[in-house]
Amino acid sequence: MVAISIIIGVLVADDQAKKNATTGAEMSDVGAEEIPKDYIEIYQAAEKKYGVPWTLLAAHHKVETNFSVDLNVSSAGAIGPMQFMPLTWLGWNYPGGSRLGNASIPDAIISSPKMIAKYGGYGVDGDGDGKADPWNLTDSVFAAANYLAANGAANGNYQQAVFAYNHSDQYVNAVLDWFDKYTKNKDALLSGGYTVVGGNKIIERAIQTGMTILNKSPYNWGGGRTQADIDARSFDCSSFVRWAFSGADVDLGPIASTTTDTLVIKGKAVSVMKMERGDLLFFDTYKRNGHVGIYLGNGKFLNDNSSHGVSIDSLDNSYWKGVFHGTVRRIIIK
Repeated sequence: MVAISIIIGVLVADDQAKKNATTGAEMSDVGAEEIPKDYIEIYQAAEKKYGVPWTLLAAHHKVETNFSVDLNVSSAGAIGPMQFMPLTWLGWNYPGGSRLGNASIPDAIISSPKMIAKYGGYGVDGDGDGKADPWNLTDSVFAAANYLAANGAANGNYQQAVFAYNHSDQYVNAVLDWFDKYTKNKDALLSGGYTVVGGNKIIERAIQTGMTILNKSPYNWGGGRTQADIDARSFDCSSFVRWAFSGADVDLGPIASTTTDTLVIKGKAVSVMKMERGDLLFFDTYKRNGHVGIYLGNGKFLNDNSSHGVSIDSLDNSYWKGVFHGTVRRIIIK
């Protein structure tokens, strides 16, 4: 068993943590039929670097140029497989250009990683050939992932990120529709979840254990404290949390006596502003710290409650907002 609050890694800067991220996106049958097989490896490599679902990148590629079938410059001046405006690629600090970002830029400048760094653009040398070419598929896909990640997609804010890419509701709906069609497990992605390769696999194992009975286990007050209940996957809030973490070999206490009162003294206290995926959130329901859930990120948490059983809820919900007063405990410290 893993000791409580064990240090299992080292803190890294946000930009480093964003690297080597995989969302766990799984391709649907529609995706298998429509997404060009030669491109999948490129999408997945970009996902690994930026933490953006590769099926979302495929959806963008589909909408922008029908998987590079139509590579014409758009009427607004967008270029390449992922249709970047030149100034978005190179950086808006480059002198000149239109209000929308069109500009006549020499190839040697727009494809220079040094110039992109100088002017603050999103262009990326994805294939490592020394050039960040907006007409190169790998570079263009990596740049799209870079842009989407910077606008929230790496944290599960897909609609926000797609709207930032193109300020059109019709465009957003089209991309998200293809994303939905191409992704087998989109509901899991919308929970705010992603995994970090080489990062905190223990937290992910705990969450994935809990997710196996999402919307499948009704609430049972006092349940989950016998082996028979556990075998039947019949829990209340605290026994559910205990069981989920046990799936990651983390012992939160005896089966028969784990409650919110015993869980709230586990790990260490952290502030709401520093909540992380896997932290325990406590709610003042019928009593102080009367309910507990596992934070997923993006304002969502996994919990077993009397209304919906094992489910994903939002801190923006008026009820949960009213009973959450900032008690957060970190069980696994990175």
